[in-house]
Amino acid sequence: MVASVGGFAQQQNLPLTREFNLVNNKGFHDFNASTHTAFQPIIQSQIRTTDELNWLSDSEKKYFLTYITKADKKPKSFGGWLNQSFFHQHFIVVDTGNFYLTIDPMINLEFGEDLEDKSAKKEKIYTNTRGALVKGNIGSKFSFQTAFYENQAFTPNYISNFVNETGVMPGQGRVKRFKKTGYDFAYSSAYISYSPSKHFNFQLGNDKHFIGDGYRSLLLSDAATNYPYLKATVLFAKDKLQFTKLHADLTNLERRKAGSVPEALFKRKSMSTHYVNWLATKWLNIGLFENTIWQTEDSTGTLPFNFSQLNPIPFVNTLTTGFGKNNHSVVGINTKIKLPFKTIIYNQLVYNGNSNGAQIGYQEGIAFYGIKNLTLQGEFNTVAPNTYEVKDNNYQGYHHYNQPLAHPLGNNFNEIIGIVNYKYKRYFTQIKINVADYYTANNQETKLTMLQAHLGFLINPKNNLSFLIGATNRTEEATTFSNKTNYVYFSIQTSLRNLYTDF
Repeated sequence: MVASVGGFAQQQNLPLTREFNLVNNKGFHDFNASTHTAFQPIIQSQIRTTDELNWLSDSEKKYFLTYITKADKKPKSFGGWLNQSFFHQHFIVVDTGNFYLTIDPMINLEFGEDLEDKSAKKEKIYTNTRGALVKGNIGSKFSFQTAFYENQAFTPNYISNFVNETGVMPGQGRVKRFKKTGYDFAYSSAYISYSPSKHFNFQLGNDKHFIGDGYRSLLLSDAATNYPYLKATVLFAKDKLQFTKLHADLTNLERRKAGSVPEALFKRKSMSTHYVNWLATKWLNIGLFENTIWQTEDSTGTLPFNFSQLNPIPFVNTLTTGFGKNNHSVVGINTKIKLPFKTIIYNQLVYNGNSNGAQIGYQEGIAFYGIKNLTLQGEFNTVAPNTYEVKDNNYQGYHHYNQPLAHPLGNNFNEIIGIVNYKYKRYFTQIKINVADYYTANNQETKLTMLQAHLGFLINPKNNLSFLIGATNRTEEATTFSNKTNYVYFSIQTSLRNLYTDF
């Protein structure tokens, strides 16, 4: 029996966090469930899952969709409130029936050391993040959320090299110097979500999105920082078809010519994404993807607004703009096959017939979750050179804030990923290995091997407050250099977002 969670779920999004959503995804990937999972974050009111989840462990059932269930009644004593707020529920809850508001502190206090760094003046590695998450519902049709983070960080050398080269912290935007070798940066996200009926949802915000059922996405990922967006999601054909149109404002970290303001503004561009997902059968999901990058300015200044950006019909933009130099499209296919023995097979194909010649990338992956508390996943990604780029046009790159909009490695690479996740009650662990070969800017072939592992304890399931100890072992080798990192750390963090450091 397929059931909707719309009875208690409002119009908020599930967190875009892979490890936090592992239990949810077990339910969504169930053979009889009919939730559209490819375009993320998933809207709560559009979750369609099954009541028959007896194959989950007791602890998995306890934490299934826990993020979107309302808090228990407020305890009468202060000690009861403190215990509930720290270990079980949101820190502050306001519930008047028609208005529901929660407030949670957001932190990431991480301390570690790179055992491979033998330099005499090396500094301790740490991250100090403080912030807050506020989310709420007004009635059953309107929801909102906002989060902000203030950060100071000293990072392992390979991340510092990336930040110094690009000017951004991976997934979190621009930085400024903190002391001699550290970074100071802020990060915020927000959206409002409105559903006039059970078939329509509209969102306006500043956040990230992800298309696919894998660890990586070759279509659109959450590797880069947030961007302003307007999104419409429609369910039709008895919820078998889901159509999403996303319009976003992107930034190139290249200054415009000096103008009337003291500091020249950055160059801008726009992005229109169309995605159609079809639940063809119980076991087969098929998605069609189109993404168009619109050139909104050139060396002479801002260009007239192109109303084709508002076009809601998939692939019309590709037919009219093609894969050309001024406005160009990237198209793709995303599929998921659900097997009856608690396994999914997923793949993606991306195509860009640009001025460098027709270029493609593809993904093949498999995930097994048939053993209680355990998830196993394997994935292969490959992308040809220049797949997302347009030659001699820096207004058209498939990137935002100097980071790719798809895979963190960009173009011209092969990658294999293996991930093991195990969770028992509030204890959890993850072991992940990445092996990749890619080419640097000077066309030097580079081999990358990364092993990341952590062991953690979930303190509060509502905001994912957890204590972790972990390690990252990274080796990057080419003909002319060899870089090694052996970073060990411990942290206490509220992890409700994906931040990728495996590149």
